[in-house]
Amino acid sequence: LAFLNRGLTINLSDERQDPVHSQEFHYEGGIAEFIKHLNRGKAVLHDNPIYIEGERPGPSGTVGIEIALQYNDGYAENIFCFVNNINTHEGGTHLSGFRSALTRTINAYATKNTLAKDLKESVTGEDIREGLTGVISVKIPHPQFEGQTKTKLGNSEIKGIVDSVVYEELGYFFEEHPAVARKVIDKCFLAAQAREAARKARELTRRK
Repeated sequence: LAFLNRGLTINLSDERQDPVHSQEFHYEGGIAEFIKHLNRGKAVLHDNPIYIEGERPGPSGTVGIEIALQYNDGYAENIFCFVNNINTHEGGTHLSGFRSALTRTINAYATKNTLAKDLKESVTGEDIREGLTGVISVKIPHPQFEGQTKTKLGNSEIKGIVDSVVYEELGYFFEEHPAVARKVIDKCFLAAQAREAARKARELTRRK
């Protein structure tokens, strides 16, 4: 909660002990610090997390969006989603919007800067999210949740809103930080090449 609401201070005290054990949680960097916390001990591709913030009008009021992401040299995708501070661990429309915009932005930047001319394989969303740690936090007036556990966001309009904010802001970031963009795109290309090599090896083994 302290990560998701930057500037908020939460004090917890365990008064069962003598002396009383207390701990304070306060993160001025918000979810960008959350990303650093999640990636601690890992080799990251860029020192500072990419931070995206925006507001858009929705059908029932203003939608606030905060997203932070950082790539590490691992292979796992690690994305945490929140709606009004509720952990929507099954994802939903905010996650779908983020994923589609991320794929679109990286492919568009690579094409515009002719970075993909030597790549024989097409880059998929899975390739682009390899080694990605991300936090998506949206604040919406009337969230609708799906499923029995109420941990999947169902508001259909949120997908388009998150998509447009990420595509716009991440595009700006890449234009202003070409070195970071290049590192991210190189990792995506390597993931695509590795996936294609693994597929060919499987096919060869089956033929044998």
